[in-house]
Amino acid sequence: MDKKHREWAREIFGWYGQEFEPVLLYEDDRLFVMDWKDKNGSGNLATRYIVDKEKGDLIIKGDAGCCIASWYNEVTVENMACYINSTGYFIEKMNCTDHKHTYKWDDVKKDLEDEKQEYLRLIRDGDLESIDEDELNEDFDEMQDILADLNLNDESVYPSELTDLFSKYNSDWWEGPFSYLGRRIDSRIYLWTYGFQEGVERLRGKELVRKDI
Repeated sequence: MDKKHREWAREIFGWYGQEFEPVLLYEDDRLFVMDWKDKNGSGNLATRYIVDKEKGDLIIKGDAGCCIASWYNEVTVENMACYINSTGYFIEKMNCTDHKHTYKWDDVKKDLEDEKQEYLRLIRDGDLESIDEDELNEDFDEMQDILADLNLNDESVYPSELTDLFSKYNSDWWEGPFSYLGRRIDSRIYLWTYGFQEGVERLRGKELVRKDI
């Protein structure tokens, strides 16, 4: 998790309660169970973390949602704190969660506009001669109209009229920006990561991950 998102998560926890603390509920060679909560009793952002050391599972339950991430090999709690520091890697290991990403309409429009500007640049530089600016503007307006009628999520299936337009500009569109328009990492993942790492480090009495990436 980068410095910007770590600072954001710290501020969010600070806004909900100034005295979040880890509570070790149970630990042996197989399991680790920790609560991360405001010791004043508020349930806001309270989270329970369970690490199955033998199976390599991290189970998260709490006010910010639920998640199960699996590594399928033996782990230590310290390993886990380091593994989830890479947010993309953490997401790849999730096999059950409320949401991994958000698809806000403003983000969708921004990403589509960024793509449009890139293709306009290619046209003006003479690197895309098969399409003129008027045609491009019409195509991207149509893309936006189609996208506006979709409920975008990680399992969305684009209609053929939209993918035909994508293919007109990139025959391998599913491998590029057209395939994840508007996708942003759900902020709850940063809260989960911060809570687990901060809690474990306090319990262990030492820093386990770099804070300056």
